[in-house]
Amino acid sequence: MNRVVITGMGVISPLGLDLETTRTALFAGASGIRHIRQFDARQFPVRIAGEVNDPTLPDASAPGLPRMRALAQRAVQSALADAGLPAAAWDAADGVRPDRHPRHALAWSLGKQSLNVAQLADAISGLSHPPQIQAAGWPAEFIQEWEDREPAAWLRELGQATGAAGPAYCCYTACASGNDALGIGKRLIERGEADLVLAGAADSQVQPLSLLEYDLLDALAQGEPEQACRPFDRWRSGFVVGEGAAVLVLESEEHARRRGARLRGRLTGYGSALDCYGLTKCHPEGRGAAQAIEAALADAGRSPAEIGYINAHGTGTVLNDRAESAAIHRVWGARATRIPVSSTKAMTGHLIAAASAVEAVLTLLALQEKVLPPTLNYSVPDPECELAIVRTVQPLEFHIAMSNGFGFGGQNSALILEAA
Repeated sequence: MNRVVITGMGVISPLGLDLETTRTALFAGASGIRHIRQFDARQFPVRIAGEVNDPTLPDASAPGLPRMRALAQRAVQSALADAGLPAAAWDAADGVRPDRHPRHALAWSLGKQSLNVAQLADAISGLSHPPQIQAAGWPAEFIQEWEDREPAAWLRELGQATGAAGPAYCCYTACASGNDALGIGKRLIERGEADLVLAGAADSQVQPLSLLEYDLLDALAQGEPEQACRPFDRWRSGFVVGEGAAVLVLESEEHARRRGARLRGRLTGYGSALDCYGLTKCHPEGRGAAQAIEAALADAGRSPAEIGYINAHGTGTVLNDRAESAAIHRVWGARATRIPVSSTKAMTGHLIAAASAVEAVLTLLALQEKVLPPTLNYSVPDPECELAIVRTVQPLEFHIAMSNGFGFGGQNSALILEAA
């Protein structure tokens, strides 16, 4: 099979608006979690989030171009520039396309569409029965706008802007989505169906209805913003919702070398598995998570002993952290207490569908710099999460890392990333 290399990275996150600002914040051990700015949350049950700090972005529930798509566009442009590829032509007139690239593919994940409650209320107010929704002029526009936010519309837009005319996929597997999009891109190249894949994910759930969903599940952390998220700590109380986007330019090694591209790293392993256990609860013994990890290791042809660092899913919820710890112990055995583990969600919040894509970029940055990112707010070990948790930024020589992404519904995926 074709070997898969990474030639470009793009990211926009609570830590920074591009790759370099994100890199600086990551290795400074900074927190991107703050009081919510997109709406007045002072009387709201959820008051903190990992927001992208750019006032020029539309609010998540604003009509028109969704914030999630705006984040995705930024990450795409950054990744293309990093890979030395032509910029995307977002503003090309209808019918005007860049050169088509039948061997360039797309593999993406987008989060749930945001719902503007006031807009929906206006659309249905005064209507006596549902058929009128289709007949009325304004609601029809509302429906059209809703359809324009569909993943298929994003793939069409991205293909038109970049000329990528090969296979195009968009998946949603909850919080494992980013890893799965990257895994799909990896398979396309390995099977020879594409030479280059723009693979990534974007999400923006910092808006009232989405936050209430998680709050009703009693899954969110409380407290002061920078101290609220405490992955693997004994006194953790939940996760903090974040937002962002990340893109990796994946290429076959032959294609990358032929065009003289700089290698950022290698994507050598991908594994996925389903818990088959519960709607929101993961298997308490990390059954599916361990299976996904083992599949990723087998795909990469690596043994557990060769992994130098794990960027954990590490949400900060009691059950999830314990299950992930159990999975690591199932795979690594006695060495589970020695391999460095951190959760960068303590810095960014949980970016839901975009989480593992952004964390893949953060893991690649750690590989490049040979520096371990910290787990902020980890102070009191949980005896049921007996791991070598990285507490502070520290140098370490390592060449192979794993990045986990586990989601509601028992979706589990893992990536093996290697230095170039």
